[in-house]
Amino acid sequence: MSEQEIEQKIQDKGLNAPRLTPSLIDSVIVGAEYHVFPGTTLTVCCLTLRNGFTVTGESAAASPDNFDFEIGKEIAIKNAREKIWALEGYLLRDKISRDSYLPSIARVCHEVNRAYCLALGDTSQPAWEEAPQWQRESALLGVQLHTSGDHGPQASHESWMKQKLEDGWKYGEVKDPELKTHPCLVPFDELPESQQAKDYIFRAVVHALK
Repeated sequence: MSEQEIEQKIQDKGLNAPRLTPSLIDSVIVGAEYHVFPGTTLTVCCLTLRNGFTVTGESAAASPDNFDFEIGKEIAIKNAREKIWALEGYLLRDKISRDSYLPSIARVCHEVNRAYCLALGDTSQPAWEEAPQWQRESALLGVQLHTSGDHGPQASHESWMKQKLEDGWKYGEVKDPELKTHPCLVPFDELPESQQAKDYIFRAVVHALK
């Protein structure tokens, strides 16, 4: 079956979990070149992908009399595309695998932060199971940030502050969920060391567990 026929069968069966599609494969291809080696029937297709990586596919007629460049191109690009399916399949499976354990890391980060707050005399942090959805999502976004690259502790604060401001929070000397004011809505270097430490700890926990 062709890629499109397989795709249609998948759609007909309602299999809507994260998956690859022909259109996704098309979207990562930004260039195609074809070469026929002189004196042979070997046709090579070289596909350039969006990130600059290249894959190749080949075709060759056993009998020179049967060689046709257009047919050779079709077979070569089909074989090149098969390699993209494998590469993209690996990336998707890796993402699914990471996404499955990121909430667990977020829970640990939340509980470590709660313990640190208790040590500072701050009893306002609820247990993970009792935390509001926005707080869980905030922790998860922080985990996603630090698993996506080597970001410094200030990145956690900047991400957190961006979320707060987008949700309508503003700076205030007292933390007040009803008024949406928070004393930590300032640049990272203006935070007290005790508050900066939260971001250092958060980052360390993520990197230890990822």
